[in-house]
Amino acid sequence: MRPGALYRFAILFVFAICVNCSEALKTPAPTSQSDAPKAPEAPAASATFYDLSKEDITKIAGITSRNISVEGVKLGDRTRDVDKLLGKPEKTEVLQRHYRTAYRNHGVYVEIEKNTGKVTSLYVNTNYYKQAKGALSDLLAHGKLDLLKQSFGENPVETKPDRTTTLWSYPEKGIQFVHIKQEETASFTLKLVQPQS
Repeated sequence: MRPGALYRFAILFVFAICVNCSEALKTPAPTSQSDAPKAPEAPAASATFYDLSKEDITKIAGITSRNISVEGVKLGDRTRDVDKLLGKPEKTEVLQRHYRTAYRNHGVYVEIEKNTGKVTSLYVNTNYYKQAKGALSDLLAHGKLDLLKQSFGENPVETKPDRTTTLWSYPEKGIQFVHIKQEETASFTLKLVQPQS
């Protein structure tokens, strides 16, 4: 290779490197999310809970299971919180995925998932009607369907899991109402579960 040709080759080589370098400077290198500046987190809004032993939840517009508590116990609470609030349990059943524990003369049942130790369902039944406030007390004592519809909405989903049980459900609210009719007795239960969205 002649010296002039070698010189031109070296110039072209340097020129190509400079062009690539200038393009790299124009386009910033991608950064990982951990390197990117973080936006300040908004403070968590404190949720308002309505305790059915203190307030008539049937009169609260937009009520869902996410903002109802039973003597301070709410969905998502841990076992230790339940015991602090409700005291010593009366009975505990071991189910396949849950523990179901009775409190308050079997008027309140709390279902806790075994793996997480968190409350997944709350049951308040006829035995608790004296502690419940307002129309909920009447609903638990007598199970009037018109009162249920006035309280939670006109169109509950009705199912019959078995011949003695009728279930009215408001999936988007996480509220269910269960009527169990046996030989000479009937019981009514408000069940709180996570809303389906």
